[in-house]
Amino acid sequence: MTVTIVCFGAMREYLPTDAVGNRAELAVADGSSVAEVVDALGAPRSLVFSILVEGVQAALEDEVPPGAEITLMPPFAGGRYS
Repeated sequence: MTVTIVCFGAMREYLPTDAVGNRAELAVADGSSVAEVVDALGAPRSLVFSILVEGVQAALEDEVPPGAEITLMPPFAGGRYS
């Protein structure tokens, strides 16, 4: 099955070379979990801080439906407290 991966921050360096901006299509096995998608990218699972599947918060062990859009975000840093 094919899924769309959207990566932010340090996760972008793991996108395939044919990525457009921060998005790429990725072929993975039917029934793959988010963790298996991360593995297919070659990214360390520990780098994934926040996951959205079709815009809904998800976990590494969640199964990915065919054609899903998966957003992967690393830990955020910076900012300022008021």
